[in-house]
Amino acid sequence: MPVPSLQLYSSSSNHPWEASPLDIRNRLRVLRLSVTDLCNLRCRYCMPASGVLKTAHRSLLPLEDLAGLVAWLTTHTGIESLRLTGGEPLVRPGIQHLIAKLSTLPRVREVTLTTNGTLLSRTAWSLKAAGLSRVNVSLDSVDQQRFAEVTRGGDLSRTLAGIRAAQDAGLIPVKINSVLRRSTWKQEVPRLLDYAATNGLEIRFIELMRTGTERAWCESEFVSVEDVWRGLGMELVTTKERGQSPARRTVVNWRGSGLTVGWITPRSRPFCSQCERLRMDARGQIRRCLMDPITLDLAGLVKTADLETAIGNFKSYLAAKASPPAMDSSFAMSEIGG
Repeated sequence: MPVPSLQLYSSSSNHPWEASPLDIRNRLRVLRLSVTDLCNLRCRYCMPASGVLKTAHRSLLPLEDLAGLVAWLTTHTGIESLRLTGGEPLVRPGIQHLIAKLSTLPRVREVTLTTNGTLLSRTAWSLKAAGLSRVNVSLDSVDQQRFAEVTRGGDLSRTLAGIRAAQDAGLIPVKINSVLRRSTWKQEVPRLLDYAATNGLEIRFIELMRTGTERAWCESEFVSVEDVWRGLGMELVTTKERGQSPARRTVVNWRGSGLTVGWITPRSRPFCSQCERLRMDARGQIRRCLMDPITLDLAGLVKTADLETAIGNFKSYLAAKASPPAMDSSFAMSEIGG
């Protein structure tokens, strides 16, 4: 039986940011806020085995200041959805307090969080009470040995317990993020699909990007979504709207049941022309794109410039937002809020 086409999004030949600076500003809908570059795991595609150089404490903005910058952004752009990332955002003390502040901003529709899940079992209920809407959990294997290998020593049971706690607390829909690797996908993907189907989860598979000190490993382990799709011979039932997510969401027939699966294709089928995202790190530095080497010091700009000047500089920075020449960065993923 022929395998149906994934019908993945293909970038337009037009430059994705030809609009005026004002139009660019109004296109923004999502802010990814990295609250820390620290993590309690060492996933190979995210950071070196030794971790990243810890940012000096004095360089990190207090959570109150971060909340203030987010308020500024939601006032002067169309941003309405906030996603907290890291590193691992749950290692930052006071994260619940930050969520409570952000969730009450007038223009914010939802606050979500991406986590490795290891700390969720003890924080899920307090996160929900603070105003968190839902979580995405990184999970690349449901086999303890392979999980420990890719995370460099992580305990699978802690992440699985965190996922259950998130569901119990109502942080739903819980979505699983899984990075595809050439050496393991044939074993991992079917088991992860089984896990998602059994536990009522939506799962998203992500192509590996070249980042940090592991670029050679990332290149050797890269496999495209279409190669995985063809290898599985899955039957496509329907295709869902992409919305604000970079994932092409599909409903697939998996072992007799309909399962929502997202496919994120930054390398094989870039989706830059639909980008509605902006990124900010824990120092108040704005980044237009995950792979953008040039940042804007929004914290310093807002502090030292008058409003008209700050908005003008911000719009000028956004006007140069463009598709990256390659999904390749010398920074570790944890340093740029992946």
